[in-house]
Amino acid sequence: MVSNITPNTSGASALGVDHRYMRGQSPTQTQARTDNARGDRVEIGDAAAWAAARESVRTGLNQVHQALAIGADAQSMLLQVMQIAREGGDQSQLDSVLSAYAERVDAAINGGAKLAAGGAFSVQAEPGADPVEVAGADLRLKDAPAPGQVLQISASANVADADLIKAAQASLDALQEAMQGLLDAARSLEAHQGFLGAAAGVTSGITDLDADSARLLALQIRQGLDAVGGGASIANAEPQAVLSLFRA
Repeated sequence: MVSNITPNTSGASALGVDHRYMRGQSPTQTQARTDNARGDRVEIGDAAAWAAARESVRTGLNQVHQALAIGADAQSMLLQVMQIAREGGDQSQLDSVLSAYAERVDAAINGGAKLAAGGAFSVQAEPGADPVEVAGADLRLKDAPAPGQVLQISASANVADADLIKAAQASLDALQEAMQGLLDAARSLEAHQGFLGAAAGVTSGITDLDADSARLLALQIRQGLDAVGGGASIANAEPQAVLSLFRA
């Protein structure tokens, strides 16, 4: 039974192996253990499951990047609205800025940018683990924005509205908060890509990993992450720190 795992060590003594069970076992006992192991596979040896997890993380990251790009467009639009209002621009200028932005957002959402419509996206980060929900931010313009909406200016805003600048500033503040949440999600997913890439390198040569070996590998990874990251989760660990565990 494994009592302790110390990263960057090797050999039976380093893994806390009970030497009483290393020799003298009968062929029947050995065969029974082998048969049990064959019937107790874990997903770390399932290349298809890990490939699906990598694809799910990649798709989720693309969704986050799409939402961030639309957020940058929203920021540019709001700054233009504020400039038009301050400089006494005409209604046609304001309408042009708002309609151009609305068209870009609608095109992105119709193309599958779910997070930019305020929806959540489910990511299967690891085989067998519960899905992770990435929250979106509704970046669409509305004729009558509801309280709590990121964009508080109306899609049919009037350039003569005395509260236009105030609404645009409030929108910028809310947008900044929403973008920070998406940036945090992007960083976590990017770091997790590093973990999945490292795991793929390990499992590519271990296609028939039994349960005990898989649990041992998982424990080594997590203990190593505790050592380098002070207990940080895999999703928040630096990819190079994760990769270094597999090179030890």
